[in-house]
Amino acid sequence: MHMTSIYKTKFSLLAFALTAAFCSVSCKENKVSYVQNDVLEVPRLADVKIEGPIGGKMDTFFGERVFSDYAKKEIFGEAESAFKNPQDDAQKVVGLWQGEFWGKLAISGSRVAEYSKSEDLTKFLEESADRLIECQDSDGYLGTYKNKMFLKATDTAAAKKLMGWPCDWCWNIWCRKYTLWGLLEVYGLSQNPKYLEAATRSATQLIEMLKENNVRICDTGTFEGMPSMSILKPMLILYRNTGDKKFLDFSREIISYLDRDDNTAPNLIRNSFSDKPIHKWYPNPEKWAKAYEMMSLMEGVLEFYRITGEKRALESVERFADKVWKFERNPCASVGYNDMFANASALINGVTEPCDAIHWMRLTRDLYTLTGKQKYVDIFEETFCNAFLAGVFRDGKWGARAVRSHARTMYVTTQAGFTKNHCCVDNVPRGFLDMAQTIAQKSSDGTIRVSLYFPCKVKIGGANIEISDGYLQTGKVGVKIRSNVPQTVAFRIPKWSKKTLMDGSEISGEFATVSVNGSREVVFQFDNSARVVDSSLPPAPLSKKSFIYRRWHESDLRNRGNLMRETPAATIMVGPLILAKSRLLNDSEAEIFDFKTINKSGATCTLKPIKAENTMCAWEAEIKSKDSTIKTKVCDLSSAGDFKSEEVKLYSIFF
Repeated sequence: MHMTSIYKTKFSLLAFALTAAFCSVSCKENKVSYVQNDVLEVPRLADVKIEGPIGGKMDTFFGERVFSDYAKKEIFGEAESAFKNPQDDAQKVVGLWQGEFWGKLAISGSRVAEYSKSEDLTKFLEESADRLIECQDSDGYLGTYKNKMFLKATDTAAAKKLMGWPCDWCWNIWCRKYTLWGLLEVYGLSQNPKYLEAATRSATQLIEMLKENNVRICDTGTFEGMPSMSILKPMLILYRNTGDKKFLDFSREIISYLDRDDNTAPNLIRNSFSDKPIHKWYPNPEKWAKAYEMMSLMEGVLEFYRITGEKRALESVERFADKVWKFERNPCASVGYNDMFANASALINGVTEPCDAIHWMRLTRDLYTLTGKQKYVDIFEETFCNAFLAGVFRDGKWGARAVRSHARTMYVTTQAGFTKNHCCVDNVPRGFLDMAQTIAQKSSDGTIRVSLYFPCKVKIGGANIEISDGYLQTGKVGVKIRSNVPQTVAFRIPKWSKKTLMDGSEISGEFATVSVNGSREVVFQFDNSARVVDSSLPPAPLSKKSFIYRRWHESDLRNRGNLMRETPAATIMVGPLILAKSRLLNDSEAEIFDFKTINKSGATCTLKPIKAENTMCAWEAEIKSKDSTIKTKVCDLSSAGDFKSEEVKLYSIFF
């Protein structure tokens, strides 16, 4: 090493040590309590064990992408390399997002470590964070852009020459958001103050840099500043851990940009109170209405509500969520079209990014624990069982770039120049573990709620809960509860279950409540009759130049024939599951794709459960309409195409 580099490195380490010593004093014992607590307390991840087919898929993914030597050396190693050799702004006029991956891996890994109680994984995450901190500049900057002041792409002519379109990408602060959050999660896991100190220095440097250069965070990045401003949640987590008011003040500044009199985009809080659906807030939603980043930012607004108690924040997110589900629910039971809010509910074809499903689940889960309103867990369940699980590949090694309503699942092998990391794949553990904490909760009045019925064991509120398999395929499920003290337990009755039996007797309402003192088993039979869901959408001839057409085809279906539907068709659901025909079931190409739709024919469907290799749930279906009787095999959407395939005509949810 050159002598100048040695002295520079020693100086940086000394500066870090001095700053860390100061921070270790200022950051201690300054934790801030919430002003507004959730009405539902979730269990510790360590007190939940997911079993059955979902637990198997989850454990396989964790094994391949978190615990394995490959994960630790190659996946984490690639993410760490972005800090050792910054390349995100190498093109000068546009910026990439290699810097997001370490933070996502650290957040996911920390939660997996808590769930698994793995000391080895905790130790590895600390070692990885240590390597990252070695890359931190003396002023606190920790990022993957060589030019820390590259905050917005402005030379659109040069960007078009480079990228083929007037690209305005700059993900600098977005990447820093995930680095900050990752450090805070490792701190939460290990309680080692050096990770909080590194996070504090990084956030402080960002705030001071923006202030010194008279730059507002809403004017940075891309997509109307939403990716940059989504640093709101980790900034508030940092405030809660340090009590340092500058982090709360900076968060208030972000909130002010979301509730403006001049209606400068995106103005999420103010617009949520309007009557307009999201895609009509501003022109050309495909250019600004980025779904994942918008929902991530609104998740921060909920955290702001918890910390300040300002009810307008909560009400805005509730109104926002209502608009999302009404206007953006897509055929795969996630939200948005590809990765945009673009009136997806009015589009026949569905293509949905796993990141959107994960963050929609996070938002609805947050709203459920904050309000206790059952509608949010109904929505969470539907998205988890369909779009989310369909985006997790069964071998655990990779996942979808997007899940389609039919054709095949889209996947890519590179992103931002990396081959071992992908934004959606790295986020997958968070989706699984958010589900784990949605199984059961303890309400503020002491009642234990059972909210989901996947096979598992849960400890919460002094009770042990064990849930059997069967809910998804037959609708029958047993719940055992053991408690040494008297408990009131409320069981969610899913909205889709029109007739529900508890221990043989019909029940109604949103919850069924029982008393437990010792041990008790309750057996439910939920309505598992098939529901034919007709579509009222008009025909949709599409121009090949349209955003909708281009994003459906992407590169994997380009020049492979146009499989987009231009006429609506019915779908079939049972419980929370969307059903699909699939080549895995030996369904023919003709019955999957070349069929006369049963839409609006008054059709009914009866299902006979069967065991089919490589599926979570499968049935023989008999579909009767005025004109015909169709017999075919169907499975859950998540099993129909959750793998890499060269087969283009693989599955379809349309009948």
